[in-house]
Amino acid sequence: MEEKTLQKPLPFYQQIQQTIKERIWLGVFKPGDRLYEAQLAKQFAVSRSPVREAIRGLINEGLLVMDEKSQITVYEPSADDVRDIYECRLSLESTAVALTAKRATDQQISELEKTLMETEDAIKRGDEEEIVKCNTKFHEQIIQISGNLRLKKLVDELHSLTYYYRLINIKGEGRKDIILAGHKEIFEAIKERNPEKASQSLKTHTTQDLENLLQLIKEKER
Repeated sequence: MEEKTLQKPLPFYQQIQQTIKERIWLGVFKPGDRLYEAQLAKQFAVSRSPVREAIRGLINEGLLVMDEKSQITVYEPSADDVRDIYECRLSLESTAVALTAKRATDQQISELEKTLMETEDAIKRGDEEEIVKCNTKFHEQIIQISGNLRLKKLVDELHSLTYYYRLINIKGEGRKDIILAGHKEIFEAIKERNPEKASQSLKTHTTQDLENLLQLIKEKER
């Protein structure tokens, strides 16, 4: 009989952190909403200690903010902050995609193409959550294929906010098809083993994302 490896359950604070994160991403907790440690502890039927640890982790990820009065609120994207994040992404991911164009194996290129097909299928079904997941997967594959572990670590630090922005950025006229078209251009450059073209395609795609997100923020502030 084959032996099974038992999976160790995640600590309470990690489970709570992930649940709060998902509630923020899904809009259950909205930007600017105040969260209370005692209420969360009651909801999760735990002491305040794991909730406090979860909150600390989410502050580090950028999804929660603590003000000078120690009040905890859900992160609200600002134009300046979005620009800062995207400047980091442009620099890191354009480097990663150039490396990917040089280093990708035929199998890895096939896996990227499969992700594009999954994205197309999600668009046909109108499944926005799945579209965002495929969008994220495509970019993560590029980072992974680049083979630069230090670059990956820097990108991972932006993961939660980047995913949050993608959930917002899916909104807008024709956005789903624009995102897919951008990914296809990047993919073709990788397939051609053209680092310069791949880097430029990614920069164009990411800049389009930034402009759309800034427009959405501007409209919300009106």
